[in-house]
Amino acid sequence: MAKPLALGAFLLLAGCGSDPMLRPGTWHAEGLNDRNLRAMLVDPAHAEQGIGTSDSRADTAAAAVQWLREGKTRLLIDPRASGTTAHAGQ
Repeated sequence: MAKPLALGAFLLLAGCGSDPMLRPGTWHAEGLNDRNLRAMLVDPAHAEQGIGTSDSRADTAAAAVQWLREGKTRLLIDPRASGTTAHAGQ
């Protein structure tokens, strides 16, 4: 009984000895992400500096953050009321 158990343990551990992807002669992906990105760019200069979008809402978001920093939060409608009562946001 000890021999089959030892043989089974040996076979299990033999497969864990090394990573097959690290063997000499195995193909490794090198620089593929950069090459794919450059292939998808319309203008290669965009890899150095991107371009903005015309339909961005960044100015609206920035204004909301600025109001929050200045303490100028707007009153929120109380969902438990009829819609006419307002309370300060928390």
